[in-house]
Amino acid sequence: MKMRNIGEVISALRKQKGITQEELGNTTGLSRVIIAKIENNQRAVSLDEAVKLAKVFIIDVDTLYGFIEEEKYKTEKNTFVMAFKAKGMDSINLKEVRRIELLVDALFAQEEIRGE
Repeated sequence: MKMRNIGEVISALRKQKGITQEELGNTTGLSRVIIAKIENNQRAVSLDEAVKLAKVFIIDVDTLYGFIEEEKYKTEKNTFVMAFKAKGMDSINLKEVRRIELLVDALFAQEEIRGE
């Protein structure tokens, strides 16, 4: 299953598990409104939130972000991946760089959410 963004991934995993947004929120300590905003790609997911969400689905954060369609990064011009690709890095390592980039983005989102 490949999705366009983390919100789609969370929505699909939640539905696959057969739980509501409210149940997911209660399990993770997030409100139903926050879950809805994340699923609708209206709100970023912090690293702490990603860890909590991944635990509910019994996967790790790397796997959670691994469901995002990998073709997306090939069309983005301002990414770490493009810089490493230009240096001749192989596709296996590029996937790892993309995952690290997603985690760094999550860290920045976490700082924004907290107002740091």
